[in-house]
Amino acid sequence: MGLFDFLSNKKNDSSKKESKENNVGKSDFFLSMQKYSEHIKLFMNMQLQGNYAPISAYENNDGEIVGFLYTVGDDNSYVLSADMAILKMEERFEQLLKQNKIVSYTIFYHSQFNNDNNHAIANTDEELKAISITYNFNNHQKGKIGLPYVFDKDKINYGEFAEFTTSQNNDILKTNLLEGKNYFEDRIEITAPSFENESGIIVKKANTLSLSNTWGGVFGFETYRTEEGSKILHEYFAFALTKEPKLKRDNLSISEVEFDDVNFKAITHQGELKTILPVVKTAYQLNFETKEIVEWENIDNLEAIVSGRGRDTFGLWYFATDYAENRAIYLTQKKINVNLSGIVFVLDIHNGDTSNSEVKYSKDFTMYMPSNDLPNYGCFDFIGELESFKESYLLNDKSSKGYLLNVRLITNQDVKDFFTIDMYVAKENMRFSELHVGMKLTGMFQLQGSIAS
Repeated sequence: MGLFDFLSNKKNDSSKKESKENNVGKSDFFLSMQKYSEHIKLFMNMQLQGNYAPISAYENNDGEIVGFLYTVGDDNSYVLSADMAILKMEERFEQLLKQNKIVSYTIFYHSQFNNDNNHAIANTDEELKAISITYNFNNHQKGKIGLPYVFDKDKINYGEFAEFTTSQNNDILKTNLLEGKNYFEDRIEITAPSFENESGIIVKKANTLSLSNTWGGVFGFETYRTEEGSKILHEYFAFALTKEPKLKRDNLSISEVEFDDVNFKAITHQGELKTILPVVKTAYQLNFETKEIVEWENIDNLEAIVSGRGRDTFGLWYFATDYAENRAIYLTQKKINVNLSGIVFVLDIHNGDTSNSEVKYSKDFTMYMPSNDLPNYGCFDFIGELESFKESYLLNDKSSKGYLLNVRLITNQDVKDFFTIDMYVAKENMRFSELHVGMKLTGMFQLQGSIAS
């Protein structure tokens, strides 16, 4: 044995002795949990940043700790619920343990734990009591522990793991995270469930979409985002439910509050209030072929975006205002006639100035194109010509003012109303004050539709 080997072994022996001395009095359970200190601290930091999504980590056979999480797809339309994410994580890790591909794992989530045995997932703000950790260390140590916390105004005060001493808690909770380190080397992107049905229609699911922007279009975004705006919507939801139902079938009930140009439609399903949606009245219709339907799972599949082709020529997708009552027709009949109208989110004057552009537009140029800002809602950016307009008022006291516009979106020399639709715009969402027939308008609108009678 050379001098270097002797010194090297001496150093290793000393290091092992020091490590052994540091671990004296520390249980196997603590030492197993301590390996995950960085991810415990990371999960705490996520909470401080307002992120309450479950995460997890596992130990490879070589001792490396690897972070794992489910990520949302690019369109943000579908996410896993906390309980589903936890279930899928646990199933995945248990399978990997059986295959001897990992040594241990931990899953972190927010729970109702309050120094008791209740590790149920916290689904409301009131239920948020602790960070719970599901663990399996593959040495007959399997279970859950909790780190309680309390909210103090803008702060969160964390307690201790009851299973460990104060010193051991400090060893875990005072762990420093490395700046720039990727703590989630293993990720799986969530894709929305999708299938082709017997009618040849692609059916996808979404569970994060809502009509908040739609109602901002109806009342004006500034008004709707105030406490008063939200209160008005709740009041008219309740008011609609006092009306005689327009439809009552199986577990579905639909009632409406009617105004001159827009109706508020309230839907109850299985005895629960589910949604209220605005319907812009119109006589305009065209033939449509359905290619794809995105059902809103979070609203019991009572709402959907329908995509396809209008007049056998141009692509369209729209929010189906009658999906609750006509779901069976949408899913089985590809070719339908639909009434189409729109709700304008922002409206401005198109000045037609192309002096700084290589593209030169003709005088009667009109167009629409998918919105990059709201791609999942049937929203379009447009340049259109105003064919006609009239003042329109909403609410019983007529305090919400807007206009019903008739806007040409596709110019066809042979067919006057090839694609000319009625749109409602709240006065608040207009960036100018005066309308006149023949003016060029631009902005963004949400297309809505229903199967024509």
